[in-house]
Amino acid sequence: MIYNDLIRQILLVATGSIFSAFFLWALIKPQSLASTLGYELKTKNAFNEFHAIYVGLFIAQTLLCALAFVRIQDAIIGDLVAVFLLCQPLGRLIAAVRKGFPSGFMLILFAMELVGGVILLAVQPNS
Repeated sequence: MIYNDLIRQILLVATGSIFSAFFLWALIKPQSLASTLGYELKTKNAFNEFHAIYVGLFIAQTLLCALAFVRIQDAIIGDLVAVFLLCQPLGRLIAAVRKGFPSGFMLILFAMELVGGVILLAVQPNS
C-alpha cells in the first residue's frame, strides 16, 4: 500500500479527465463514440440508454472524482471511485463468459479500468 495524497489526487484527476472526455464525446458526437465502441444507435431507446450511461453516469463519475480530489483525506470517497471503476471490468467479465472477451478499443478500456481501479485502491491518502 502506498500512502501519498499527491499521487492519489493525480490518479483521481486522470480518472475524472477520462470520464469527462468520454461524456463530452458522447454529448457532442454520440454516433462516433458508439461506432468506436462497436455498436449502433438505431432506435430512440438505444439512443436514450447510451446517453443515460455515457453522459449521465459518466458526469456523475467525473463529479465523484472531483469530490474525492478535494476531500482527499476521506479515503472512502476515492475508494468509491475505484469501486465504480472496477465494476466496469466486472461487467465486461460477465459478458466475456457469455460471449467472449472484448476486442479492439473495448479491450483497451477493459485493461485501463482494471489497472486504474487497482492502482487507486493501492494508493491511499496520508493519514
